[in-house]
Amino acid sequence: MRLRGMERLSGLWLLALFAVGCSRAPVVIPLEPMEVYAFRQTQGGVRVAVDPFFTVEQTRGAFHGGEEFAEKGLLPLRVIIENTSPGDITVHPRDFQLVRPSGQTEVALSAYDAFARVRLAVGWWGLGAGVVGGSVPAYRNEARLKDIEARALRETTIPAGTSVSGFVYFALAENELNLAGSRVVFPLRGPANRELVYEIPIAGRRDIPIPTGRPDTAGSTPPPGPVTPQGPSRTEGTGGRGVIIRSPAQ
Repeated sequence: MRLRGMERLSGLWLLALFAVGCSRAPVVIPLEPMEVYAFRQTQGGVRVAVDPFFTVEQTRGAFHGGEEFAEKGLLPLRVIIENTSPGDITVHPRDFQLVRPSGQTEVALSAYDAFARVRLAVGWWGLGAGVVGGSVPAYRNEARLKDIEARALRETTIPAGTSVSGFVYFALAENELNLAGSRVVFPLRGPANRELVYEIPIAGRRDIPIPTGRPDTAGSTPPPGPVTPQGPSRTEGTGGRGVIIRSPAQ
């Protein structure tokens, strides 16, 4: 009887641990109209916006354990691509680079390397099953890894008239406060392996909200006041793919 009681308590303990790590499914992050994003560029009918999730408020709402990402040196950068060109476009997440004002360049991390920067330490007693050990930190790690992988931008082909979104991840210096002077550089590949190279300046501080409605780097200025979508809003789902309903001005 005593053994059965211990087994029952052990089962309840493991169930509680599982609930700690997996109590929240990844929330859907709505996509705004392209004009709302502060950092964007258009080339050849392909519009791209990048949105650095740099503050605790942004990362906490999007990722398990996201409130620790900045202090642990991880920058999730959301990428939104709308292909209104006549041909297909290919995106490779590992082609993304974060270039500092000094010229120092960070190459985008794989999802697992991004997770490694925010992984919680797990004692030897919790390592029996790899990432999903038998401890509270192990279950929290599993939730962090799932979020990072699920939200990652995929290597994919974007047919004409469609869009994709997802996150690329960069390493930061621990406790870095300011992104001013940095830029995101990456190519997109079109028909016949033609490259469209984007170079988008970004900015932001942890203690100052990033403004919206700036002119994009291609030179267009969004209309004043709030922007109302001209069609159904798009959301980021598995793979980040969605159909462009509206016809952008550019």
